[in-house]
Amino acid sequence: MIRACTGRRTCIEEKPYLIGLGTDISERRLLEQEMVRQARTDSLTGLANRRHFMELAKLELARALRHKKQLSVLMLDLDDFKLVNDCHGHHIGDSLLRAVADTIRKTLREIDIAGRLGGEEFGILLPESDTRQSAEVAERLRQEVAHTMVALAGDQTLSVTASIGISTLSDENATIDKMLSLADKAMYDAKHAGRNQVCLAQAREID
Repeated sequence: MIRACTGRRTCIEEKPYLIGLGTDISERRLLEQEMVRQARTDSLTGLANRRHFMELAKLELARALRHKKQLSVLMLDLDDFKLVNDCHGHHIGDSLLRAVADTIRKTLREIDIAGRLGGEEFGILLPESDTRQSAEVAERLRQEVAHTMVALAGDQTLSVTASIGISTLSDENATIDKMLSLADKAMYDAKHAGRNQVCLAQAREID
């Protein structure tokens, strides 16, 4: 139980007294916490929403730069996801997005951060991970997503593949926007190479 207390001094028959009032605010505090959670969470997948993911990403980048640690960013996009919605309906698409989000959660470490950035696109932060380590994580994610299935009518199942782009912190002037843009371009390189692949960002300028 959480209590909020107020008090005031008064005199009764010329004797000083302190009158206090305690109120149970447990329900209100829980409601406030739930409102904060909803403001930070994607309602469909339970992952961080885009705004909260960007807030966390900026904090992680500042920490990496301050302590001279590695940091990698993944952009994961589900391949041909529009066909899922067109052929099976948005309710199946939503089920698949939730299943993929669960797969991402189970595959990552506790210190990693995942968010749904919009539609079928997910962002992932890998603190203290260099190019080799992040490539291993991305490949494991690619494989696990490909084995993620949802049930259809008639004992049938549906799965989807993912294209993943990786960018790794390379200089002290890096920003999260630049890292995400590099990872996004690498992700599209993976799609152009045939989908269901992992691509590393190349060193190049961001316009």
